[in-house]
Amino acid sequence: MSEIVVSKGGKATFVCELPDSSYSGHWYQNNKQLSDGSKYEISVSGGEQTLVISSTLKSDEGSIVFKAKKGNVEVPFQLTVTEPPSIDPEEFKQSAQSLQNLKTGTPMVLRVPFSGASPIKASWKFNGKNISSSGRYKIVTTSSESTLTVDNLQGEDCGTYEVTLENKFGNMRVPVEVTLSDVSQVNFETVQVPGKTVQKSSTMTVDSESVEAPPKPAGNIKFDNMAANHFKLSFVTTAQANGNLHYIVEQSSGNGWTQCATFQPGEKSIPITGLEAGKRYTFRIKAANPAGESEGLESRSVTVQKPSNPPVLDAVVVEKLSGDQHLKAGKELRLKIPYTGFPLPIAQWTKDGKKMTTKGRVASETSDVDTTFSISGLTAEDSGEYGLLLKNKEGNAKLNFNVVIIDAPSAPAGPIVMDEVMSTEMTFSWNPPKSDGGKPVQGYVIERKDTKSPTWTQVGKVDPNTLSFTSDGLTKGLKYSYRIKAYNSEGESKPLLSPLVLASGPPGAPGTPTPTTVRSTSIGIKWDEPSNDGGSSVTGYSVEMREVGGDWSSVTSSHVKGTTAQLDNLVPENEYEFRVSAKNSTGKGRWAETKKPITAMDAPEPPVISEAAKQSFSEPVSCHAGEDVNLKVPVSGIPRPTATWSLKGKPIKDPRIEGKVNKGGAELKIADAKRGDSGVYHVKVENSEGEVEADITVKITDVPSAPEGSMKTVKASSKALTVGWAPPSDDGGMHITQYLVERKTCGDELEEWSRIGKVFPGEDLKMTSDHVDKGTSYKFRVSAQNALGSSPFLESAEILADDKFKPPAAVAAPVVSDITKSSCVVTWDEPDDNGSPISGYIVELKRIGRRNWVPQNGGRLVMDKTLKVKDLTKDCEFAFRVTAENEGGTGPAGKESEVFTAKDPIPPPPPPTDFQMVDKTDKSITFTWQPPPNLSSSNFNGYFIERCYEGKDNWVKCNETPIRGSKYKVVGLNTGDKFKFRIRPYNDGGYGNAFTTDSYMEIKQLQEKPKISFDSSIKQSIDAQASGTLRLMASVSGKPTPIIHWQKDGVDLDKRGVIHTQGGVTQLTIRNLAKSDSGTYSLVADNQSGTIKKMVNLVVKDSPDPPCNIKLGELQDDGSLLITWDPPLNDGGNPIKHYCLQRRDAYSRSFQTIKDKISGTSYQVRDLKPGCTYYFRIIAENELGRGDGNQSNLLTVIQKRGSPIHITGPLHIEKIRYNKMNLNKGANFNLAMKPVSIQERGAAKFTCATVGKPEPEIAWYKDGIRIKANNKYSMRNQYGVCTLTIYDCRARDAGMYKCEANNQVGRAICEANLSVLPRII
Repeated sequence: MSEIVVSKGGKATFVCELPDSSYSGHWYQNNKQLSDGSKYEISVSGGEQTLVISSTLKSDEGSIVFKAKKGNVEVPFQLTVTEPPSIDPEEFKQSAQSLQNLKTGTPMVLRVPFSGASPIKASWKFNGKNISSSGRYKIVTTSSESTLTVDNLQGEDCGTYEVTLENKFGNMRVPVEVTLSDVSQVNFETVQVPGKTVQKSSTMTVDSESVEAPPKPAGNIKFDNMAANHFKLSFVTTAQANGNLHYIVEQSSGNGWTQCATFQPGEKSIPITGLEAGKRYTFRIKAANPAGESEGLESRSVTVQKPSNPPVLDAVVVEKLSGDQHLKAGKELRLKIPYTGFPLPIAQWTKDGKKMTTKGRVASETSDVDTTFSISGLTAEDSGEYGLLLKNKEGNAKLNFNVVIIDAPSAPAGPIVMDEVMSTEMTFSWNPPKSDGGKPVQGYVIERKDTKSPTWTQVGKVDPNTLSFTSDGLTKGLKYSYRIKAYNSEGESKPLLSPLVLASGPPGAPGTPTPTTVRSTSIGIKWDEPSNDGGSSVTGYSVEMREVGGDWSSVTSSHVKGTTAQLDNLVPENEYEFRVSAKNSTGKGRWAETKKPITAMDAPEPPVISEAAKQSFSEPVSCHAGEDVNLKVPVSGIPRPTATWSLKGKPIKDPRIEGKVNKGGAELKIADAKRGDSGVYHVKVENSEGEVEADITVKITDVPSAPEGSMKTVKASSKALTVGWAPPSDDGGMHITQYLVERKTCGDELEEWSRIGKVFPGEDLKMTSDHVDKGTSYKFRVSAQNALGSSPFLESAEILADDKFKPPAAVAAPVVSDITKSSCVVTWDEPDDNGSPISGYIVELKRIGRRNWVPQNGGRLVMDKTLKVKDLTKDCEFAFRVTAENEGGTGPAGKESEVFTAKDPIPPPPPPTDFQMVDKTDKSITFTWQPPPNLSSSNFNGYFIERCYEGKDNWVKCNETPIRGSKYKVVGLNTGDKFKFRIRPYNDGGYGNAFTTDSYMEIKQLQEKPKISFDSSIKQSIDAQASGTLRLMASVSGKPTPIIHWQKDGVDLDKRGVIHTQGGVTQLTIRNLAKSDSGTYSLVADNQSGTIKKMVNLVVKDSPDPPCNIKLGELQDDGSLLITWDPPLNDGGNPIKHYCLQRRDAYSRSFQTIKDKISGTSYQVRDLKPGCTYYFRIIAENELGRGDGNQSNLLTVIQKRGSPIHITGPLHIEKIRYNKMNLNKGANFNLAMKPVSIQERGAAKFTCATVGKPEPEIAWYKDGIRIKANNKYSMRNQYGVCTLTIYDCRARDAGMYKCEANNQVGRAICEANLSVLPRII
């Protein structure tokens, strides 16, 4: 329960968080339901329920509970309302009004009524000093008010009176200010109570002496902020304030003075509101007191600036810069980031956390609306994280983004370290480049030159993970220099150079040191000379040693001349390591260390157990249960042997039993021995030289176990009861001495057990009790005893002393075994005979589906507890039941056996073959196997897979139902666990032999680099027809399952094409191919083990794009003009055969061909008419037909003005005659159709070009029948180029296709055949 404490009148808030919004309910206060209103505010936000109680009262205290309808959830709170001191405004007002007739020289009575939890203490001050009831002051405080009386009020009594009210819940101050003037004002304020703060004032009139107005303020007016929304000024003065002095601020914009603010002495900053931006103002400050105002102190005139705000960056630009910005090296990075804010901020740029200077390649500029940043000549070193801090006095804005420069990598990081220098080879290393250029480093190129060679020679290449290289083939005495260059897909880096290095150095490492002699205090070692002397003869060797884990120390004062050394004064049985280095005139070479530590010990000996010790173990070691057993086996051997103990052939895992080896031998301690610890303990002692074994018999004695089974009633009558029992299964390791039998009367809870006799071993294990009462029931119990004590009791059921025998109890369900198609064996257990021995059994058989039970054994009683039944009907289902008889009669029918089928036994199935793991993840493992040969599916149920945890013996099933297939995934495993697995076949005959894995398998994800295998029909380069379909199919494998990306020209495909990936097979399909689909398509597979990429180049065959860059030359005097152009950007996958040049008048709608089959990219146009305006169009043509045309700019032909004509006589102008010119031209084809062959489901395309005026009408035919545009056929006529596209071609679409052009002047046709080939899958 949460406790909420709030002051009286304050606000109490209760919040409870529930799982979600479905937990709706109601709030209750002291068991009364609350509703939303002025006092109670109830709100819900998701699963959060909130109650707010305003203006709390003491009566609100108590229990607050939220009760949810769902789940009967209750969330309780306890509300406590405290009562700190407070005053009532109306009461205080009345108290102030009582001072209205106050005169100087008369008493002044200040009465402060209050309320709050008692007791409340009141203390008074005058001008900050404590006052008490003495002299002219009299203070009286009751439980509800405090009164101060000042006798003979004078001017010096004016000032600030303050009463402090305090109780255990808080305190409050009530300052009362009294000034002598025409009007005296008394101001007071209360302490802030949670929820509200109340300030009140009252006015009273008194007669007082006059006070003078203050003088003009002395000081300086400063402007702290001149923004319209944050305008502030301050008044700096050294004058001391007297009495009730305060200041008035006035403003003027040329139209008179108006008051705009007031402030008290000591205030540092005065805000001014309501000013207009861009307007000039003058301010003045006046001092004021109750007597009046002073003259004003004026400021200088200032212009109000527009509102200031912190900078805010444009959200769209920030979003665009949130990802990595990839740029090519050599390009320019230019950013323009809009923002809002005033005054003009300062932009500070950083790279990788360091401040950037804007000079050279880096430039930055900030205007009123945006800030720009640029870096020219980008290099790989410009990659990194860039930061912008845009800051003005109102705040700042920050932006961070990453820039990745795509370039060749930077030079490898140096220096080049010469790891080993010899006369014939050098080994050196380096560090990777600081920048990979935005693309992964693919490797390193190593080059070399000597002082005699002017050129560099490449001596090797290494992969990006190799950072060292051995350069061989050197000439002794020459100096060599090396340089290393990193490279990626963008190119090679600048080289990293090494200094000149002489091909001569210290020798190589000697051979690995090996021990020659080993003693307890000395070790001798030897080694081989180094294979490389570094170019100078070896002058000696340094030898060092250390204890394992210690520091190396030299063991010789001078260098060893030979290749052997003797180390003395060693600590016996300590382990030592040795190392040797060779030295020549150049210096010391690399160290060669021993492969493993060498123990200082004498010559090894196999472990030995003395014959005396073995003889002592011929007799068992005996002790009583609860005692500790300590077995010691004296053992000698060098090195010190280890011992392994086992009991009954199994390792000992009981924590009570601990084995160890010390200098004296092997030892085994058994704490708190138990009877189960008895047995033969086997110890195996071994070292590097051999092993020895011994057995020790341990016998732990204890009291016997309870007699076996249950006590049986041998005979019951009204005069005697006889009971029997079986001996205990464990005699405690000692002979049973006797059995104690006790009896107790049933129904008498106060009666205790009484002994009725003893039975000794060798006698019948039964006891008769003669003294019994007829009709009374008794219980018996028996305990076995040996020399250590008594076993637990075995207790019988209740036995009735009565002469009347009862029938035996029902027989339990019998067990059917040895089933064949015609016979079986039935066995059962003897039931309770109820005091009368069983005389025989009735065995009955029932066929399933029939009602009757048929007696067996010819209807005779069966004397044994087993019966073989013959003459069963093959493949029928049967069940048995058995009934017992005694002198009391026939007992109830026994329980039915399990149903069985009469058929010959089925042998268990053979084990499967090739059981192997094919996949693993961090949580699962997948197996496959092959079924055994000649497996009969009719007699086979399936397989079970089992697992065994490392270090344990029990097998656990992985599947509950049999597996019929040959693959299974085991799930629910934990990463890092290790198991063995086995598979067992199963049928009605039981489990077959298991196939078990050879070793334990650790559960962790398989790591396999991705592999990509394209379909065999896919070539490295593919040619496809426009409007056709591209299908790329590939198999992708790898562990874990790779992530698959399809790319075109290095960019992921996101819109074009359909990608389908399932079961390790991925397919890319692009329909209606266009020229823009040409390019390199890549399949990228990526997982934790690596990345692989395979590429296919696609060329889409189609008509070419329009020619480019048409240029019109100078118009010649003869009306000719040279036109030039550039070839199309895309030739459609086939070379351009020629071009067609067409022309039209600006006022005509159709183009006319003026030259066809132009082989070059220029043509001289002639006979252009003055005063005409022309457009020219050029069309490119390849093997597949003509593409779209490109039109030139408008050309106007203007005739040049000739020489003036001089007329000497009268000028006669004849009427001009016009002859009508027929410009019509019959329809014709200047580009005929070509035959087309296409695979099924592809798209076929016919193209031809027409000429004629007026422009011909086009019609298409198949096998003489006209066809129209629909979903099957697409027809287009653009600038005389006619195209027919046939989609989803089938065999029925094959045939002769005809294009007919027709106008008023003539008619033309062209034909071509379409062949549809079977689709290749």
